[in-house]
Amino acid sequence: MSGTPAEDELQGLSAAANRRRLIRIYVFGLVATLWFGLLIVRLWDFQVRQTDFLTTKAANQQEGEVDIRADRGAIYDRTGAELALSTPVQSIGVFPKKIENPEVAAGTLADILQIDEAELRRKFTSPRFQWVKRQANPAEVERVRQLGIKALHFEEEGKRYYPKGSVAAQVIGAVGMDHSGQSGLEFHFDKQLRGTDGVRLLQYDARRQDYKRQELRAPISGDDLLLTLDLRIQSLAELELKRAVTSSLSRAGTIVLMRPESGEILAMANWPPFDPNQRARTKQELENRKNFAVSHMIEPGSTFKIVTAAAAIEEGVARPDDVFDCEMGGINIGRRRIRDHKPFGLLTLADVLVKSSNVGIIKAGMRVGPDTMHRYLTRFGFGRFTNITLPGETGGLVRPLNRWHSDSLASVSMGQEVGVTALQMARLFAVIANDGYLVQPRIVAAARNHYGVTTAFEHASKVRVLSSDTATTMRAILERVVASGTGRLAQIPGYRVGGKTGTAQMINPETRSYQDGTYVASFCGFAPVNDPAVVGVVVLDAPQGREYYGGRISAPVFPRVVQQALRYLDVAPGHAQDRKAAPPPEVPDHLLADFIAEDEAESQATDADGHILVASRGASAGGRAAPAEAGGDSPKESKVAVRVTDLVTPDFRGMPMREVLKLAVKMGIALDVDGHGLVLHQSPGPDTPLTRGSVVKVLLARALPAKSAKPAGAARNTQASGGG
Repeated sequence: MSGTPAEDELQGLSAAANRRRLIRIYVFGLVATLWFGLLIVRLWDFQVRQTDFLTTKAANQQEGEVDIRADRGAIYDRTGAELALSTPVQSIGVFPKKIENPEVAAGTLADILQIDEAELRRKFTSPRFQWVKRQANPAEVERVRQLGIKALHFEEEGKRYYPKGSVAAQVIGAVGMDHSGQSGLEFHFDKQLRGTDGVRLLQYDARRQDYKRQELRAPISGDDLLLTLDLRIQSLAELELKRAVTSSLSRAGTIVLMRPESGEILAMANWPPFDPNQRARTKQELENRKNFAVSHMIEPGSTFKIVTAAAAIEEGVARPDDVFDCEMGGINIGRRRIRDHKPFGLLTLADVLVKSSNVGIIKAGMRVGPDTMHRYLTRFGFGRFTNITLPGETGGLVRPLNRWHSDSLASVSMGQEVGVTALQMARLFAVIANDGYLVQPRIVAAARNHYGVTTAFEHASKVRVLSSDTATTMRAILERVVASGTGRLAQIPGYRVGGKTGTAQMINPETRSYQDGTYVASFCGFAPVNDPAVVGVVVLDAPQGREYYGGRISAPVFPRVVQQALRYLDVAPGHAQDRKAAPPPEVPDHLLADFIAEDEAESQATDADGHILVASRGASAGGRAAPAEAGGDSPKESKVAVRVTDLVTPDFRGMPMREVLKLAVKMGIALDVDGHGLVLHQSPGPDTPLTRGSVVKVLLARALPAKSAKPAGAARNTQASGGG
């Protein structure tokens, strides 16, 4: 039943209103649902999808992480003296995102810190923390602080400092600006020395001022190194090396002192020096960082003859008193003519070493044979690393036996065709001094961590390479070399010394032939002979002075260093008569070529492969070796040339050695000389007819007996020559 028209109209209006209300509700609900959905999506985007990005962004705005540099371990000598340590300094860093005006800041800082402005601008565009200048000096730090640049950060860290400057610099090495080792022990033990860096968290407010610092990870200091070096001995060795290099005008040099029973290195001096406190700026300064003692390979020359002699004695193919015919100073090996520095006739094996006869030692090497000789080279450790804990070591050169030539045995027997280092030579002589045992050289005794716990470094056990009898015999022979042979200038008052000199001609690495006028002078020895406490090696590279023989310029350095080393080690002098012994006598310059220059380096002609054809020991007027003509045999090539004549012996008595040699060469007489000074006795006597192969033996002394009557002619000769 329908109502009145008015009621119907009212109901219609109410229904329309309800429909509109429902529509509004639906629209609101839809909009609310969409808005809420978008909010959920946005929240998901922030909380899930962009979590890492937003967290990082917030951290960049409010936080910053910097490394806490660990203190680098110190380096000490055997007595506890500091050789390398770290001192606190300030380093300047920047948080690039927080810097307000990068262009202005870069220009200002570049001017104060003396660094490249373009490099600073590049750092200011980085998203992460950057170091502006490491290890700035205090004045720079103060000026930068006054700028008030809030984005800058100042961090205290250690700067490497070497309190002794260049002392033992090649051994210790140096570090770079990033605290990483660049050479020496700093490089070899970089991981142990540098420790583990820590991390610090910095938090900033809206004005970019840090309000909180939190150490996220504490730094762990590096280990300290305790060396076998003795700073006192090292300093003395470097001082004496400097004097020797300067006086001989040498290009480089090294001194190695070692304890023979343990292999501990007491000193390892090198020249030229460098200061590790200063950054290397030139190629030469970088080159000076090399450790000559372990990285420079040389031919050993006559110092190597003890290998041949020891091998011959050990193998039983020769005894010290076995006699070798040295053929008056020359022997043919294939196409080569090898000569002695002066003519020798019959010499025992011991005298072959004392007088340093090439011919004699070659004949001893022939008894040993190539196979056995090569085996002894290996047993003595040549051709491979000593495994000392120093970078840049070379193993030297020993060619495989199948690459030896027909004359290689002769060359190796007298110290040619092999490459060695000064450290390897020290180890060789340590075998003789250490009763036949080969030891591994070591220069680091122990490491000490940040808790103070010290750990000794293990080292290889010693290996016997010679019998005790052979080592004892070799010590006795080498003592004679110093007492009365070619190493007389190495004598130490109060101590018995054994050793060997050497003067080896250098090889041109490009032409593979020997260089005229370029030599390596060396002396290797030990003291005291009865109980060796120190082995020493002195090597002078390319001396350009008037003297260049090992016996003249290297041997005198040995006693000046070793004598003090023995005192520091509390090694007392020997018997009373030894303590009163006079210093070694000075050798007159005019006798140098005859009595000191036992190893006068050969001027050698070579074939296309660089193999020696002819070696001459003749000395030119300038004091250097005169070149030999291949196949020639003239008086210029040899001080004495044997001829078939009807001559009679002249009267040499009272004459100095130089006049004797001149007369002998002029007359073609062969000599066997012993001693120095003036001729005291000759055999056969004056006016004795000479036959083929005759040899005139002359004995010289510093002063003639007071009652000896000298012939008038001899006296006149002596006076004319200026005396002996």
